[in-house]
Amino acid sequence: MAKLIRRQYFIDKQLQTKYIILTILLLLMYTVLFVVILIFPYIVPLTFDAPIEEQAEAARMLLTLHESIWPALGAVILIMSSVSIFITHRIAGPVYRFKKVLAEISGGNLDISIKLRDKDDLKDLAEEFNLVISELRGFVKTLQEDYATLSSCISELEDKIRNSQISNETGQELIKKMRASKENIAQALDKYSKQR
Repeated sequence: MAKLIRRQYFIDKQLQTKYIILTILLLLMYTVLFVVILIFPYIVPLTFDAPIEEQAEAARMLLTLHESIWPALGAVILIMSSVSIFITHRIAGPVYRFKKVLAEISGGNLDISIKLRDKDDLKDLAEEFNLVISELRGFVKTLQEDYATLSSCISELEDKIRNSQISNETGQELIKKMRASKENIAQALDKYSKQR
């Protein structure tokens, strides 16, 4: 089997943008909390009456933290935002593929299945989709076969009636074939016509 390679990382712009923004907001909230916890002990001596030596030490530590923390936090936010594109890519790609396959199915194409890359998420959902597609193929095949049988029986019955060539035995045989086809159709439809 050929290995699927997706070269475009920004597949579903709306979905991925939503999660990238969510990641950035979470990182910003974490940053604010981190800064408050880290800087608060040094702000207390500056705001209350503390000896000048303590205030000088607190101010020096705040300047040191200011020089080292802000660039590091900015870099972390940028890196994590970039990483979120790759993380959302593993979900957005399969979702995009599901949409494409569903559009094909709604257009009448049942000779299709969902194929995902090795590292994509939602593989269990893809397997379920493929199972449903397979069942739909069987359902349509049953209906097509029984439609052909019913059409043939009806044509034969109309022909014999027109030519006055039908006997009770022939009529019963045709009716038996139509009932069998009707039963096959009923069984196929029963699975999908359960009350909700």
